[in-house]
Amino acid sequence: MSDIWSEALEGLEPRLGAQTFDLWLRPIALRKVEEDRLHLTAPNRFMKEWFENHYLGVVLDEIRARTERSFRVEIEVLPEAAQAHTTRKAHSEPEPNPLASPGLAVLPAHTAEEVEPMASAAKLPAPELSPTAIPVVVVAPPRAEAPKLSPRYRFESFIHGASNELAASAAWAAAEQPGKRFNPLFIYGGVGLGKTHLLHAIGHHIYERSPDQRIVLQSAERFMNEFISAVRSNSFDEFRRRYREDCDVLLIDDIQFIAGRDRTMDEFFHVFNALYEAGKQIVVTADRVPGDMQGMEERLTSRLNWGLVADVKAPDLETRVAILRQKAEREGIDIADDVTLHVASLIRSNVRELEGALVRVSTFAALKGAEITADFATSVLGDQVTAEAPPPLTIETIQKTVANHFSVRIADLKGPRRHKGIARPRMIAMYLSRELTSASFPEIGMRFGGKDHSTVINACKRIGALQAQEPELAANVKSLRRQLHAQHPELT
Repeated sequence: MSDIWSEALEGLEPRLGAQTFDLWLRPIALRKVEEDRLHLTAPNRFMKEWFENHYLGVVLDEIRARTERSFRVEIEVLPEAAQAHTTRKAHSEPEPNPLASPGLAVLPAHTAEEVEPMASAAKLPAPELSPTAIPVVVVAPPRAEAPKLSPRYRFESFIHGASNELAASAAWAAAEQPGKRFNPLFIYGGVGLGKTHLLHAIGHHIYERSPDQRIVLQSAERFMNEFISAVRSNSFDEFRRRYREDCDVLLIDDIQFIAGRDRTMDEFFHVFNALYEAGKQIVVTADRVPGDMQGMEERLTSRLNWGLVADVKAPDLETRVAILRQKAEREGIDIADDVTLHVASLIRSNVRELEGALVRVSTFAALKGAEITADFATSVLGDQVTAEAPPPLTIETIQKTVANHFSVRIADLKGPRRHKGIARPRMIAMYLSRELTSASFPEIGMRFGGKDHSTVINACKRIGALQAQEPELAANVKSLRRQLHAQHPELT
């Protein structure tokens, strides 16, 4: 049966695309088969849920077509220890030997019986050795310098939600296979939404798996200041060595700060090229998409768009509640679930203000000896409460609206079927996603089941051109646009 599983996945790879296949299907493994039940494993809960919601039906259809049998599925999330076993084994270090000096690695010792034939082969008299082992030491190669990473910002502490799922999954994939998956990775979004968290999490994950990897995490402002100092102190060779040669993973935060700084942009351009050509992982964050950064050189903007461009939006209510619960648990704050929900409904801007609001409420409660209630939270946060704002239009909302309009399933819009009754609504949804949201072509493709960005470009061009030739199509697009504008008045 394992062969059927492998064959089914191989049959899906050309239909879903290599990028989607590697990210979402390859990590899912078949553990065993019991009658009509498939027992699968996933590396983490997020990937399990994404696979179940987006690709499980497609895989089961493929297996059913090949075997003429229907199967049920149970997916188990691998324990962390099992995931890390292979990596730890590969990078395990020898037990410390009291006879070894600091900085020296101990090679396997040899007994007298083992040494004698070696000495004889070298035509040297065998030394008199005691039966105990005698260690031989050599100088160990220096380990890479530990990167300066915040211990708080790890994948385990990052709260996943609809607002950040693409960026989070892409960050995980880049950390799992640096230089091979999503390189470069560009993450953009507003202040306090988790971009820096993901940047540090990537660094932690790579360093824990491969301590020999040389990781440089830097803000764009610090990069610029180091560059200026190198020019002034005539230490340019050292600066170039640090970023071009002694770097395996480059993590740059807030790249928009170098826009308009011509010499800094020129140097970063050459750093980018050197690392990219060497297959080194590059991850960059910003507060906007590359094309919207005024003053950024076109050649640099083009390179930042080479890989995946993923956004991080303001968290929805469920994600805000999860963030507050995690913060309360970490800080030892006793707060009821209904109060947590109330605070999450009051603060909608970003994660930093959300966590700050919880700290403020708990501090005031401790000072006054009061119980944390919904009314108490409202009184403390009165000046922080944000007015209710309509949620931004998302690709998921467009997909739902188009699916309802044409009476098709959202899963079909994301799937590989090319029937006209599915393909035409899918192209319209892609067209509206490009027109009404700030999503890039690669991001839209990912939201539609991992389609290639060229597929999205062709769909947008085709729908734009066909509207002049097909009045019915133009009417459908106009009706859908009117529905979306009614739901989101901020579009007008």
